[in-house]
Amino acid sequence: MNEAKQQPWVLVTGGARGIGKELVVTLSQQYHVVFTWRHSENEAQQLIEFCRQQGRRVDGLQCDGADSDAVQSQARRLVDAQGAPHALINNAGITRDSVFLGMDTRDWLDVIDNNLNASFHWTRAFLPGMVDAGRGSVVMMSSVSGLKGNIGQTNYSATKAALIAFARSLALEVARFGVRVNAIAPGIIDTDMMRDMPEKARTALCKSVPMKRAGQVSEVSSMVAYLIGDQSRYITGQCMVVDGGLTA
Repeated sequence: MNEAKQQPWVLVTGGARGIGKELVVTLSQQYHVVFTWRHSENEAQQLIEFCRQQGRRVDGLQCDGADSDAVQSQARRLVDAQGAPHALINNAGITRDSVFLGMDTRDWLDVIDNNLNASFHWTRAFLPGMVDAGRGSVVMMSSVSGLKGNIGQTNYSATKAALIAFARSLALEVARFGVRVNAIAPGIIDTDMMRDMPEKARTALCKSVPMKRAGQVSEVSSMVAYLIGDQSRYITGQCMVVDGGLTA
């Protein structure tokens, strides 16, 4: 078996942009990273090229996580080629913000499908292999919006709260098999979306954080790296909050 084959691999969903992109960059220092993307083809190809220029093993695949059949097909192909993943990071998600009284049913269902159901599909696809291997780590990317109310985000907050409960309950089911499941709840993070905000709004948002700044994507990715690494092998069923004190 060659060296590339022996390198543990991880799957990051929604890895072409934002926090997902940083996850790919950070984790590819140690693992073979496969990441999914849905619409961001140009960003995905640029990320792959960047990582490969650094001598890292990174691959991307287009897949709609809300499509159960597509997820099962891609998961079978990956497991057949490389075995069960070392870790699965359910990072992909969308927002369709609106006050509840004006929220369209489609906007509710789209967020549920992409944030919660997709995490179910990917986890169901890879978990049996992890259980058979007697090891593995699943990380759910939640949000502080799943811990506290946020006007205009009833759909988003519902999915992020559900991911925390999903992680806690699944952790209890699979702990005896050597598989760990945790969640991360980032707060206000400096991503492209935040940089596109008007400066006044961005400044006000940062002032609402006790540490008076937005978090860096690297501060989230380092927590993921910790949760899927050996140093956290006695941690499961937890939600790690990365928010500068916002929910304290």
